[in-house]
Amino acid sequence: MASTAEIKSQIQGAIEQVQEAMGAIGGAQSRTDDAIGAGTAATQDTGSAMPGEALSQWQQAKEKLEEALALYQGGADTFEQYANSI
Repeated sequence: MASTAEIKSQIQGAIEQVQEAMGAIGGAQSRTDDAIGAGTAATQDTGSAMPGEALSQWQQAKEKLEEALALYQGGADTFEQYANSI
């Protein structure tokens, strides 16, 4: 059976992995903003609805990234609370 210190260390390692994932998501959000801006600029004079649909999908993806960040943070906070309680 693992000691309390070992469990806390493993939890901290898991939290650090999630924090790295959160950093990657932050980068994806920034790149998505850049892509949305470029797509908007490139298609501003078009009469087609397709670019608007594409941009809307990218915006929805960015919103899901924001949701993922919130969920990651909530999980990390809960694990921190657990580690502090044992």
